[in-house]
Amino acid sequence: MDTIIDAIRNTTNFYKNIDGSDKLDDKGNKIPKPPLKDSTIKSYSSTLNKIKEVIENNDEKEYNFEDLSWLNSVNSVIKIFKDLNLSDTTLKNYYNVIVVVLKSLKSDVQLINRYSYLRDQLNKSYQKEQKTGIISDKQAPNFITKELYEQYIDHIEKLPDTLSNLTLLSILKLYQFLPTRNELAELKTISKEYFNLMDEDKRRKSNWAVFTDKNITLVIYNYKNDKVYGVYKEKLPKSLVKIINKMVEKKDEMFPDSDNSLFVNSRGTPLTKNSLSQLLIRSSEEYFKDTEDIKGRISTTMIRKIYASDLSAEKNEQQQKLAQKMKHSVDTQNLVYVKKPKPT
Repeated sequence: MDTIIDAIRNTTNFYKNIDGSDKLDDKGNKIPKPPLKDSTIKSYSSTLNKIKEVIENNDEKEYNFEDLSWLNSVNSVIKIFKDLNLSDTTLKNYYNVIVVVLKSLKSDVQLINRYSYLRDQLNKSYQKEQKTGIISDKQAPNFITKELYEQYIDHIEKLPDTLSNLTLLSILKLYQFLPTRNELAELKTISKEYFNLMDEDKRRKSNWAVFTDKNITLVIYNYKNDKVYGVYKEKLPKSLVKIINKMVEKKDEMFPDSDNSLFVNSRGTPLTKNSLSQLLIRSSEEYFKDTEDIKGRISTTMIRKIYASDLSAEKNEQQQKLAQKMKHSVDTQNLVYVKKPKPT
């Protein structure tokens, strides 16, 4: 695996146009992307491990990372994935990681192209589905309203104040306030005094929950679109600060020697992005298990959809209807006709 990780890290990737061609600068040179983050490389290696385990479980052979010939039989890999009934998103992620690994190792071009085609077809299907504005059939049983999500939080809030319950409650309410991605799993705690003394390069290596006597401010450096939007800060509401402080007190009581991770599991080791996802899914499935037509496999992505839909879905539908009546596109409507009054 070390050889693969080094190969991925040392591979230069280039920006692409929508049609798949390379983006070029003014001199006609391909524009290189920034080096991959350690967290991205870690995610690739973790996913490749999962792919290997999945394929091993369907064969008596034992596979390794020194010889990736087990990826050569594309039809066999497709059948194994199909039998598992994986979601399109997971499948697309699996194929993408295979492509990244094969490209970094300069594998056979035809093999890379076959996996690239599978990934790209899923991506096209995903984009087409998103344009409908309607939740997919696969996601429908997991899609709940904002009101049901809040009822679920109310249920967790009434449970005993164990570390696991307080951790889950803190996470659910944190995503209610800030429906971001899984990067919140790896938040590190630090006092404002020490944070101010830390040099910027060291700060940028982590995401932080900065504590004062009365407040907590999240300072997020590392997330999916940080190259576009940069660092962002969010001061948490006092009701959420109270819950998180109670959780931290319980954590320090049970695991006094644990590191400065905000969230830990039942063994006192830091929560990972994957374990945060599994925690949300297991808990929500348990809560909604007796609810008809709702599976309730809530992930951070689903939370983002729940809150974005609650805020915007009806408005977007009304805007599309108005744009049709006005005989122009929604983009034109927003650019030319939608205005705010001047501030007084």
